Amino acid sequence: MTTKITIEGEQSDMITAIDLGSNSFHMIVARMDGQGGFAMLDKIKEMVRLRGGLDNNGHLSQQKQQQALACLHRFGERIKHFPTDNVRIAGTNTLRSMKDSEDFIAQANLALGHEISIISGHEEARIVYLGVSHSLSNDHGKQLVIDIGGGSTEFIIGQHFEPINLESLNFGSVSATQRFFADTKLSEKNWKRANTALRLEIMPIEKAFRNGNWKRAIGSSGTIKATRKIIQELQLEKFGISLQALYQIRDRMIVAKTIDRIDLPGLIPERMPVYAGGLAVLIAVFEALRLETMTVSDGALREGLLYDLMGRIRHEDVRSRAVDELQQRFNLDVNQAQRVRETALHFFHQARKQWKLPKNTRKLLGWAADLHEIGISITHSKYHLHGAYILDYVDMSGFSRKEQHWLSVMVQTHRRKLVYGIFDSLPNTEKGIVKRLSILLRLAVLLHRLRLDQAVLPNLSTTFSGLTLSCNQSLLEQRNLLMADLQREKQWLQKVNIELSY
Repeated sequence: MTTKITIEGEQSDMITAIDLGSNSFHMIVARMDGQGGFAMLDKIKEMVRLRGGLDNNGHLSQQKQQQALACLHRFGERIKHFPTDNVRIAGTNTLRSMKDSEDFIAQANLALGHEISIISGHEEARIVYLGVSHSLSNDHGKQLVIDIGGGSTEFIIGQHFEPINLESLNFGSVSATQRFFADTKLSEKNWKRANTALRLEIMPIEKAFRNGNWKRAIGSSGTIKATRKIIQELQLEKFGISLQALYQIRDRMIVAKTIDRIDLPGLIPERMPVYAGGLAVLIAVFEALRLETMTVSDGALREGLLYDLMGRIRHEDVRSRAVDELQQRFNLDVNQAQRVRETALHFFHQARKQWKLPKNTRKLLGWAADLHEIGISITHSKYHLHGAYILDYVDMSGFSRKEQHWLSVMVQTHRRKLVYGIFDSLPNTEKGIVKRLSILLRLAVLLHRLRLDQAVLPNLSTTFSGLTLSCNQSLLEQRNLLMADLQREKQWLQKVNIELSY
């Protein structure tokens, strides 16, 4: 049963998901029903066309930044009183691709009053499947889900509520329109050029996602829902989408000759500028994967974000499962990891207030402890560097790119020499936090170097620029190696302006 706590007019069972797509921004507000579902209360959509503001170098124009921030301010007004744990905001392909985005993201976070998580294509696919699988009956066995966004297209095969195979390809309705119809001409030549290029992009995944590996195909997103509407208005099919219907729509667009002269019943004016690219993608997908018909789902990324958020609220965090899977895949010593985790979180509890560590970073520190030896499966020498690389690039369900990079930095810095330059890959607002988390992990690893099956929970007191470790004196006297380690650690921490006493 959900506990309701009033917070400045809102309640703790109110949740929200925001999808910052390449073409449009979506926000949905819902109330959890206590039965694993939610009741929709509000939906807001604005056609921002963020990707249209990117130049060839990946920089976002000032005009488009201001348009996007104005939209986010409006969203922020609606959710400013929501508890942080009840909000999930996902940035997708365009924000993944954007160069020098730190200042814009900081302004966007301020406008929303909550933090944006930029997610990988793999994570986007997982969340899309979560939204789609909850919107339709799940009695058809394996199913293929296709989601055509503005900048990327996701391909998922899953069964019930679990994805089995996930892929994200770097083309969508906006990017395809920019690439193949930049001259606004809807000529047969442009359609053929688009089809050839898109089929080549899909070719590496054709075999895995082709008809025969699943029982039904489902489409989601604006392009596919717009296509269903056009087909219904033209009475081309009674149900769903077929390849022949797509060809008929394409032929009508060729007759129109240019994008501004498109006349398709059911196509709203806001989607018209990018629909050609979206249709070209959909035709290429149908041909490559040999689809006969496609069912359309109203569930998509934003609904998936809500279900994922509810899982976290109910302590069913998919990120914990992802960490467990990595421990198994890389055959990690889970007993040693648990000992390090226990000591690191003990230190976190003692240092959090003085070091102003955000509460939600506790989980990240624990997961870093779980995975700190992940690089050992490659080589023992400099295994922390191999571990950092793995965590930056491996697909980890539920994690944002920022969260994975924090884990990577903590694992990279959990042993050996420590220099402040290692943290330069982080925004200035995050460097101090990650540095302090890393120090807590370093000390926990150091204290468990002998890998003994015993709890080690010494007292730790902190100041802004220092910390004092209070170990049992007899323990220190009996373990000369520990004393030597602490002395060396003291010297290394001085390199990052932290004074260690013990």
